[in-house]
Amino acid sequence: MPIPQISLDDRTFDQLVAEGRALIPRYFPAWTDYNESDPGITLLELFAFFAEAAIYQINRVPDRSLERFAALVGVVRLPGEAIGDTLRRALATLQQRYRAITAADFEALAIAANPAAVARSKAVVVDATPTDQLLKLVVVQTPASTAAVSFDALRQQVFQYLSPRRLITTRLQVVPPDETTVTIGVTAVRAADSRTQTDAVAGAVTSAITGFLDPLTGGVDGGGWPFGRSVYRSEIDSAIEGVDGVDHVRQLLLNGDENIGEVKLSSAVSLVSLGQLTVTVVDA
Repeated sequence: MPIPQISLDDRTFDQLVAEGRALIPRYFPAWTDYNESDPGITLLELFAFFAEAAIYQINRVPDRSLERFAALVGVVRLPGEAIGDTLRRALATLQQRYRAITAADFEALAIAANPAAVARSKAVVVDATPTDQLLKLVVVQTPASTAAVSFDALRQQVFQYLSPRRLITTRLQVVPPDETTVTIGVTAVRAADSRTQTDAVAGAVTSAITGFLDPLTGGVDGGGWPFGRSVYRSEIDSAIEGVDGVDHVRQLLLNGDENIGEVKLSSAVSLVSLGQLTVTVVDA
């Protein structure tokens, strides 16, 4: 990221002289001779010259001062390093999150505690008073890390990482997400002109449903199923009909009911746990 070049003052000699002459009628109306031969104009131009030289110096901060500015955030200039690179490192340090104050801070720092093991997080204020608040931090562990790190160990690691960064009035709980079990039964009709075998279409439908409800890669935007978001029949139906080889959905059962249009999750920090999934594909 380039360092922005800030000009503290960009006035030139001519602009300073013109500004000084414009002030003469206001402060000294009797002064009417503005020719360069006038001693007052000569002094005015002399002061404008000195002012322009001072402006030149103001806009050129010496490297030793820039080094001290960088040192204020703990960045030390390396031997032979260009001062611009030092300032870039200082800016990068300033942009890093350290203090956890907002919910977004807690969520970002929870992932920073162990990026390989924490896939997602959700911060929810459970109870708040003017002097105290209880914050529940929901952590979703990556499947690849479960063999190496237990969730209890990960929860302790996240808590220890966030504890010195939180406000002293914030009590913190690190917990796994709630799960709401949803069972789905599908009967889909294979497109008449499809060359894909029935078993392959059924497998693709299964992958489409499991992928759409996945806590890490599901959802409309592919960023993981949103915490607490209901499962809607229309969206499941759309995901199935988007599968190559499917003509339409003949029957869709949510929790065994063909008439349910929405399955609400158990809490605001709940994700979908796909229970029994039955997919049947028939010819038209």
